Amino acid sequence: MSAPPPALPPLSPALPSRVPLDAAPSEATHPEEIEFDPPLGKVPNFTFSHPVLVGSVDRWRKNGGSTRLLQILKHGSNAKSFRVLVVVSAAMVAVPAVVMLASYAVLVDLLVRAPSAADRMMYAGIAAMISVQVVVIAFLVYAFNERDEPDATRDDDKKDK
Repeated sequence: MSAPPPALPPLSPALPSRVPLDAAPSEATHPEEIEFDPPLGKVPNFTFSHPVLVGSVDRWRKNGGSTRLLQILKHGSNAKSFRVLVVVSAAMVAVPAVVMLASYAVLVDLLVRAPSAADRMMYAGIAAMISVQVVVIAFLVYAFNERDEPDATRDDDKKDK
């Protein structure tokens, strides 16, 4: 009879605790850990936080939060602008997806005899990229042809002066 197989070594212990980025090498818990030594010598504070974001939650709550945002979006031309944003954003996702699927399934075979599925997918991808450009151009044409509506707040500001 053959000898039983050797016992497997135990699984590695739990992952070592994290070492702060600015920790000295002596604080490392294991000698095999990689030491973080950035080229500047120290990680600058601005890389992990931005002054605009400091206190943003408090400002959001103080100024009305979601309720105030919805009021702003419902006001006059903001509602129209928001609708255009939603429609164009949806078109930026839906139009290329539909064009790519339709091109892959039907149009590539009608226009070009692609020898492989990879070539068909490449042509479908090119058609989808072109459709994105068409959506962007359509939005720009719409935006430049849009008439400015008189804004009630501008009229109120003029009356106050």
